[in-house]
Formats: sequence, C-alpha cells, structure tokens
Amino acid sequence: MNQSRLIFISVSILAVVVLYFGCDTKSPELQEAESLRAMDFQPTDFVNIKRSAMPNLSSERRNVIESLDYALDQADSESSKIEYHKDLSRRWMQFGYPALAGYHAELVAQMVMTGEAWSIAGSTYNICLQRAETESQRTLCGNRSIASFENAVSLEPNNLDYRVNLAVTLTDHPPANDPMAGVTQLIEINRQNPEYVPALFNLGRLAIETGQYQRALERLSRAYELEPDNQRVICLLPVVYETLGDEANARTFSELCER
Repeated sequence: MNQSRLIFISVSILAVVVLYFGCDTKSPELQEAESLRAMDFQPTDFVNIKRSAMPNLSSERRNVIESLDYALDQADSESSKIEYHKDLSRRWMQFGYPALAGYHAELVAQMVMTGEAWSIAGSTYNICLQRAETESQRTLCGNRSIASFENAVSLEPNNLDYRVNLAVTLTDHPPANDPMAGVTQLIEINRQNPEYVPALFNLGRLAIETGQYQRALERLSRAYELEPDNQRVICLLPVVYETLGDEANARTFSELCER
C-alpha cells in the first residue's frame, strides 16, 4: 500500500511539473458554482504557512522566493502574473512546501479557469495532504484538493481522470457527513466504465486497505488483463497473492514489480 501511495504522489508531481494552462469559457451557472466552492479559500492560512517557512529556507532559496514575489508584485499583465505564480508553485514544491505550491497553483487556476489547471491545483494539494504533519494542514490541503478537483470536474465532466482523482481524494479525506463519498463515486465510475483501469486499480487498492483481498484480486486481475504493463497494478498484486496464500503468483508479480 505504501508503494501504491508513492506511485500516486509521483504521478501527481509529474502533473505539477507540466503546469501548462489554456483558456476556457464558462456558463453563468458554472461561474456561480465555482464561486461557491472558492468561498472557503483563506489566503491568510497560506500567509501564516509562508511566514513559518521563510526562516527555514537557505539564503539562496529565500532570495529566489523574494525575487519572484517582487516580480509578481510588479507584473502589469495577467499573463505575466500567471507565469510567476507557476514558477512560485514549482519552487515551493521543490523546496518541500506543497501547501504553498498548491496555493499558487490554485491562484493560476482561478485566473485561467481550465479543467487542467484545477486538476493540477488538486494534485498539488493532494501531495500536501499526504505529507501533512499537522491535522490543521491536512484539513486545509484536503479541503482545497477536493474543491479544486470539483472545479475540474465541473469544467470537464466527461474527463474520467479528474473524476477518479476527486474520488480518491475523497477517500483520503472523507467528508464528515458522507464518509463513503469517494468509494461510492469510484464504484459508479467503474459501473459506467468497466474497462477503465484507474477505477479498477483504486477500488483494488481500497479493498486491500479494508482487508477484502478476494475482491481486490478480482479488481486488480481485471486491470492487469486490460493493461498488462501497468506497474501500479503489477506492484499491488503481490500483496494480494501473498495474503491469499498464493506464493507462486506473489513471487511472479514481485519480480515483475522490481523490473
């Protein structure tokens, strides 16, 4: 399970590195929905995180952030501001502060309003969620990740990757009033798209976490049939086979995972 989590985080980091955005148009209804989701966005939270982070940076890294902050303040066009926010997001992630990377990624998303931009913000906040050392930061990043992925889904409701990322984040950070929301969404995605491997993979992963190994085997075996080169699937199967007492298959897939 730890390895699958690291794989998920690595995929998210790759999405952050891309950081390429475009333009889009929105209906008034979508604009209103996005505004409602953004209402709990509190810049003060991130100001406090930054205030704590700056003294921990080396002088060189502090100079990088201060130079970018100054350039951002002086920027006289939205396109320039977008690029500085992207750069700040990359730098903060590089320096080990995914909460601040997510903050700048979300500011970019608010300006360009594309599904890709919101998905990048959601992925960045999800990295913060996984790495958070305090409950307050976990709550902050979890809520912002969910809100960001919701915006991505609103803009591109047929994008299955965005829907799965939202569902996975909901399982990592379940709402108090609906703790099964993420699992329910994954099951529905799988029902509508039975050959969509990311849904099968995550349902298998969750089945492992809840001790449902036979069900995990069914999901992951089907995912392996559909994508026999999928390393995420391959590296979970040894866990299932070993628990079910199938040492031969556990050894086979362990070797495949290590390649």
